[in-house]
Amino acid sequence: MHRQETIGPLIQRNPVSADSAYHAFWECEAAGCRNSADVLTIMLSVSACPIRCTMCDLWRNTLVTKTPPGAVPHQIQHAIERLRVDAPESSRSGSVDRPRWIKLYNSGCFFDPSSIPPDDYESIGRLVSGFDRVIVENHPRFDQGRLQKFARHIDGQLEIAVGLETVQPRWLSRMKKRMTRDTFDDYAMRLRSNDVDLRVFLIWGVPGISHQEASKWTVMSALHASRMGARHISIVPARRGNGWGEFKQAIPDANPMVLAGLQQQLIRRIGHHTVVTVDLWDMDSDQPGDEREALEQIGELNQRQDRSMNQKT
Repeated sequence: MHRQETIGPLIQRNPVSADSAYHAFWECEAAGCRNSADVLTIMLSVSACPIRCTMCDLWRNTLVTKTPPGAVPHQIQHAIERLRVDAPESSRSGSVDRPRWIKLYNSGCFFDPSSIPPDDYESIGRLVSGFDRVIVENHPRFDQGRLQKFARHIDGQLEIAVGLETVQPRWLSRMKKRMTRDTFDDYAMRLRSNDVDLRVFLIWGVPGISHQEASKWTVMSALHASRMGARHISIVPARRGNGWGEFKQAIPDANPMVLAGLQQQLIRRIGHHTVVTVDLWDMDSDQPGDEREALEQIGELNQRQDRSMNQKT
C-alpha cells in the first residue's frame, strides 16, 4: 500500500523532490505594535510527520521516504539564492528598521530525525546565519536534546512554532494530536528556560460547531497560549478536504468579518506582548464589500499590528 493511501485515502500526494523546497516566498509579518519584519518562508520537501493529526493535510507535500542527508541544506541554499533578487528593498539594503527572519517549515516536526537529519544542523545554521530570527515548527514529543543541539548553531533568535490548536480537551483528542494542554504547558516552559521564543498555531472551527463556539474556544486558547509566553499566535481557519473525512462538510464557514473581529479583539486584549495573525492562505479574496474589507483589514494587521485601528464588522 502506498504511503498516501495509509495517511489520507481521499487526497493524493503532490509531486515533490528532495532536491528542492516545494515552495518559498518573501512575506511581511508583524513584529509587534506598528513594527514589521521581512520573512523568507521556505516550505521544505521532507518526510511526512508521524503524528498524523486528523485535520492535517500537510503530508501531501512530503516525501515517501526518510529525508536524505544533505537534502535540507541544499534546499535552503537553493531557495535563498533563488529568492535573493526578490528580497524586499529594506532587506537587500540591510535596514536596521526591518529585521530579517526565516521560517523553515517542514510540514511537521523539525526535530524528528527522519525529517531533518541532526547531522545537517550545523550546515543549516551556517546558511541562516544572516537572519535575525529562525522559526521552525515542532511537536513536544520530538526533542530529546536535539533542540539544544540545533540552537548551538543558530546566531539569531530561535523560535519554535507549536500546533496547540485548542485547549478544548475533547477536540484535542478528536484531532489525535497526541498532546494535552499540560504537555503544551510543559514544553512552553522548557522553551522559555532555554531562551527560545514560542509561536502557536490555533485552529478556528471543528466539525459540528457554530461560529460562536469556534470563536469562544479560539479566544480561550489564545489567552492561554499568551499566558504561557507565546510571542506570536497564528489563527488557522479549519479547511475542508483535510483529514476530516465524512465530517468535513460540518466545518463552520470561515467568515472574514467574524475572523477580523476575533483578531481585533485579541489584539486589544493581548497585543501588548503577543502578535495575533490570521492565516489567509486559502481564503477567497473575491468577496462582496464588507467581507472584502474585512480580509483587507486582516491582511494589514498580519503585517503591522496596531491596536488603534478601527474594527469593521
